[in-house]
Amino acid sequence: MLKHFISISFFLFSSLIYSQNTDSLLVSDSTKTIDSLKTVLADSTEIPDSLRKVVTAKRDTVLPIQGHPLTDVSTIINKRTFLFTNYRYTGDLLRSFSINFIKDLGFIGQQHETFIYGVGNNGISFLQDGILLNNRFTNSLDLNLVQSEDIDSIEVVPSPRGFLYGPYNSPVTVNFITRDFISDEPYSRIKYYEGPDGEAMIDGKFNSRIMKRWNLSLQATNRTVDETYTNSEFGIWQVNTKLKYFLSNSVNISGSYYFVSANQGLNGGVDYDSLTQISNDPNTDLYDPVTAPVLNPNRTLDVTQHNFSLRTLAKPFDNSKLDLSFYYRYNLDEYRDFEDSLNIMYDKRSKAYGAALNYVYTYDILTLQLLGDYENLNKDFSENSSVYNSDEERYSYGGLFSISTSDKVFQISLFYNQGYREIWDYDHNLVGIDLKYSFKDIISLYAGYSLRDEIWKNEKVPSFEAGLRCQYSGLTIDLKYFSNEYLNYYFWLGGPEPIPAVSFDYHERVKAFGLNLNFKHWLLLLETNTSYYFKSEESTSLEYYVDNRPHNLPKFQFIGGLYVNDLFFDNNLNLKAGFKFYYTGEIKSYINYWSGSTYVSSSNKLDFTLAGEIRGAAIFYFIWENLFGNQYYITAYYPMPERNIRFGLAWELFN
Repeated sequence: MLKHFISISFFLFSSLIYSQNTDSLLVSDSTKTIDSLKTVLADSTEIPDSLRKVVTAKRDTVLPIQGHPLTDVSTIINKRTFLFTNYRYTGDLLRSFSINFIKDLGFIGQQHETFIYGVGNNGISFLQDGILLNNRFTNSLDLNLVQSEDIDSIEVVPSPRGFLYGPYNSPVTVNFITRDFISDEPYSRIKYYEGPDGEAMIDGKFNSRIMKRWNLSLQATNRTVDETYTNSEFGIWQVNTKLKYFLSNSVNISGSYYFVSANQGLNGGVDYDSLTQISNDPNTDLYDPVTAPVLNPNRTLDVTQHNFSLRTLAKPFDNSKLDLSFYYRYNLDEYRDFEDSLNIMYDKRSKAYGAALNYVYTYDILTLQLLGDYENLNKDFSENSSVYNSDEERYSYGGLFSISTSDKVFQISLFYNQGYREIWDYDHNLVGIDLKYSFKDIISLYAGYSLRDEIWKNEKVPSFEAGLRCQYSGLTIDLKYFSNEYLNYYFWLGGPEPIPAVSFDYHERVKAFGLNLNFKHWLLLLETNTSYYFKSEESTSLEYYVDNRPHNLPKFQFIGGLYVNDLFFDNNLNLKAGFKFYYTGEIKSYINYWSGSTYVSSSNKLDFTLAGEIRGAAIFYFIWENLFGNQYYITAYYPMPERNIRFGLAWELFN
């Protein structure tokens, strides 16, 4: 399979180089817009910043090729959407998506579980520029490990198409599109914020065109927070560097390296059973970090990553785009828990190398997309003196064929994916269809349906989504409905990382509505995000799960903000300041292997937030979080942060 994949890739690469009859570096004096702008994102909030670049081309000047979204029907969360948000980590950037829920573990830097389309751990393929980021043991991802300041925009693929990307056959795909630009002058940016309990983040980025055909970027991030509850400290270093070579206006090649070193205290939350024995009022003392005992006072996790990639962006022919990447991923998770009665020491190490291909060709009203992924994976699991090792190959291939009307108002697409995982000798396939209708950037409609194989069910599993987006005169409405069935994983003591002997799973069907409603009038801006999860049909061998409520998802979630938002002081200050309200309905929450589930009561909080951009170069942030000091938790039993103030600054300087 690898030989065939390399052969196809080499053919495409060769054809794009030798099809050039003249030196494409010599272009006439004109202003040209990158082809990616022609991509119509019918279901998008906005086009990504990196696709908006307009480059003034002078004679003998290189034009960069930008990466493109995986699909033209994805929801795009643009950088301008979250730039004015006082976010802590990458998971917060997904909060604006209408069917998103974060199973928050309260303590900053913990492995909060993110649900997209009702799917959480083991069900989401997180990609970065089309390459899989997931942990190869669990197929999940701690979003603290993704460098937030390197993200240009986020693409959420519609649920019927989610299985097209990556070799894992995951029902949901999220693609982080990184910043990729060149500037005539060296570019630098710094961001800093701090809060109580030693919480702080500093990020620095440098980008420079070091020679006519070469561009270099370097970025480093450090985040820390001190211990409040026992064993709740967190620290992480993230460094990435990218070197891009402009072979011609039709071929750009870039190499990148990404390093992560993280240290987390995994205390497992408050030991509520023990607290009830030592406290007269456990529901109050739960929020006292001095007296509340935790489940794991000594358990820690250290993560080390070394990620390399070599990427080719090209235009082999007119109206075509090629994105071909080769990569290597190294991940080491080191768990330690030293107690008098129990000593746990185990490491999980994975080494993966592979390739990802995305080729799009458009001819008049027809569009063809070819997709391919290959990965060779080695995994080591060592527990004290025992070592387990496995090797496997995974691959998938497929494509999409679209036909549209001549005015691009209506489009119908057929798609297919076939995949294989050697370790289980398991084949899977997906087939689907979707429709898109768009009218003058005012209204767009989407409907999609797919059928896929699952290893745990000897039949096809359906996925359906329908959506409406309307934008007119300051009003934006984005409504989605979906129905999906998936395998749900739960791990020992409620954390997203399993001790393999005591993890278990079952499957359930999730249906939900999601609505984004935004309205701008005069100086006022209203932003709302609402989701409602229906009762689900559930199938499991565990008899005590008799409720048909989806696990770990609230029945109802609402996030709403009312802001003053406009330009002030002769357009030198772009201000967004106001109040943001969060309401989370009752949740059937999984606790641990022995205790099963419990019900978490509904909760709410109110924040005051302010962000102001000064002359397009510097942004200052201020947030007064949890104004009324509410005591609550989203996940049992992880207390959410109390009332606190956080402030920061992001500044593009010396440019």
